[in-house]
Amino acid sequence: MPTADRSPLARAFQVARVGVCFLYFGVGVWFAGVAVLPLARGRARLLGLSREVAQRESQRIVHLFCRSFMTCLTRVMRVVRVEWIGAEALARGPVLLVANHPSLIDTPLLLSQLPQADCIVSPDWLRLGWLRRTCDGAGYLHAAEGAEVVRGAAERLRAGHTVLIYPEGSRTPAEGLRHFQRGAAHIALELGCEILPVTISVTPRALMRGQRLRDYPREKPLWRVEVGAPIRPEPGPAGESRALAARRLTGVLEEHFEKRWERGRS
Repeated sequence: MPTADRSPLARAFQVARVGVCFLYFGVGVWFAGVAVLPLARGRARLLGLSREVAQRESQRIVHLFCRSFMTCLTRVMRVVRVEWIGAEALARGPVLLVANHPSLIDTPLLLSQLPQADCIVSPDWLRLGWLRRTCDGAGYLHAAEGAEVVRGAAERLRAGHTVLIYPEGSRTPAEGLRHFQRGAAHIALELGCEILPVTISVTPRALMRGQRLRDYPREKPLWRVEVGAPIRPEPGPAGESRALAARRLTGVLEEHFEKRWERGRS
């Protein structure tokens, strides 16, 4: 006889609870994009607030919604567990925050802890109109803009903003971390600033690339989020070009994440 939590009915109820959480997320993001953020921008114009202040307010709205979504997952529907290590470092901003990207909820998970953050959004997500409205309303940067996004991120860090970037560019595949892109390294070298690394692991695998809702594990998965010690760009050999320095710093980042990603999977 199967135990109650492994019965077909219990399994269907579990998947339904996860589905309800994502329905809440989709409707909430859509409503924020078509109503809440436009109203917030209109209010800012009426009050004569600067564009930067208006953008911060919009990002705080996104932060509050992400907190509510994570509450839905962890406390209301109880389908997710989260363990934070070193989360207090996120409050010391502005910082250049670099994270790996194993699952579908990594961004709301991180934004739930960040009242202000400028995200760099991949073209795949921007093709979704309901999501693009919210991303544009919050003033997020577009990854497809290449070198321009490096300059834009550097400007926002100079203005006292926190910037979040996924150097993998997309979600981590089953076989392991993707080769890191060099944008984060170029931003750090441009400013001479530290990089705050955040390693996310999920056990058992859940909401990862290629997984469908019905693949959600029976055991409640644990998202383990470890905020590491800051990584500062180290001086290279005399005459080293910016491109070579970015490659070297990207290698340091890859090594940092590889070690912690493998530990988190074990």
